[in-house]
Amino acid sequence: MPYRSFRRKPLTALTSLVMLLTAGAALSGCASDDDGDNWSISAPVSAGQAIRLDSVPSHEPASVYRLTYRSTDARNPHQLVRVSAQVLVPRGPAPAGGWPVLAWAHGESGLHLTCAPSVMGIGTVQARFYDGWLRQGFAIVATDYPGMGEPGAPLLLNARSEGMSVLDSVRAARERLPDLSDNVVLNGHAQGGQAALAAAAMASTYAPHLHILGTIAAAPPYLDEQTAQELLHPANPRSFSPAVPELLTLGQSLVEADPSTDINEAFTPRGQRLLHDAGSMCASDFFPIAKRSGLTPATLLEPEAGRVLAPVFDWAKYPGFSLPSPVLIESGAQDLHTSTGQQKRLVARLCAAGTPVTHRIHDASHNGTLAAMVTEAHSFAGQLLAGTSPRSDCNSPK
Repeated sequence: MPYRSFRRKPLTALTSLVMLLTAGAALSGCASDDDGDNWSISAPVSAGQAIRLDSVPSHEPASVYRLTYRSTDARNPHQLVRVSAQVLVPRGPAPAGGWPVLAWAHGESGLHLTCAPSVMGIGTVQARFYDGWLRQGFAIVATDYPGMGEPGAPLLLNARSEGMSVLDSVRAARERLPDLSDNVVLNGHAQGGQAALAAAAMASTYAPHLHILGTIAAAPPYLDEQTAQELLHPANPRSFSPAVPELLTLGQSLVEADPSTDINEAFTPRGQRLLHDAGSMCASDFFPIAKRSGLTPATLLEPEAGRVLAPVFDWAKYPGFSLPSPVLIESGAQDLHTSTGQQKRLVARLCAAGTPVTHRIHDASHNGTLAAMVTEAHSFAGQLLAGTSPRSDCNSPK
């Protein structure tokens, strides 16, 4: 049966009530009581504006909040979308000038609203990661991205959407929490690595009041023409690869962004049957289902897949490569999701544009890269805070 666009799975009564209380449509004009608190009543509406800040019980060595704020809709720059984020502020008095901010952008977690980190909560692995940065003296602002945590279309790997939501989360957090400084280190993993680099490229014009010290990107994707061909025409098209769930999720994201998309021309009937799961499950649940389905690129893709999915590869383009502050890129030699080859091409493109890049390759998997890079990432951020320029590998022999 041909795939048809669907509404997301019915939620529980409690979840539906929460959504009704927090949902906001794209906004223009002035804020109103519908925003949920008195801070923004009758205030001019703009990107980077906080809507509400709620304290969240937590075992973290920090004050933890859930923030909702406004960001620019990447599909229409004249509209705003409501986005959510987590904010963690170290306990104790802030240093002179305020807490430096780690703007954290998470890796791919799924398309459903409930897959957002602020909804799923801080698990053991995430707590360990956050604790390390809190001990380094950073406050953490972690966006969920548009369409996750708050209603809307989740634009997977849309670089501009992600970058704006990262920058706006910091602006909104600083509006409510005056102990946060304007010194910001951008950091992200996988999809979040793309988000961090996109934010760095846009910051000087989109959020000029933020002082971006540098960017740390672990396993950032680079969906250039070569990567697109590797996804659509892999060397072993009859073997399963992570490209199968990735392409399905990208296809479902495209349908949610543009319901007129004829996704049936991109995926075979077998593939179409998994699109609903791609939109309603979180990544950790969908990946094994896609793998057990027996689908391979050869049995997933129709001849017109490249044409139909072209808008996704277009929105995944980085907004720029000439970044004004240093970049650390951390790769995993065993990464089957974001190949070291595409990351090396990204490093070369950044270097060619004049960006100072430090590049490290660890003997680690896609997710293992995040743990392998901790010491180096902390050291890199410490140099940025101290005003020291980290060593660039751009002119080093390959």
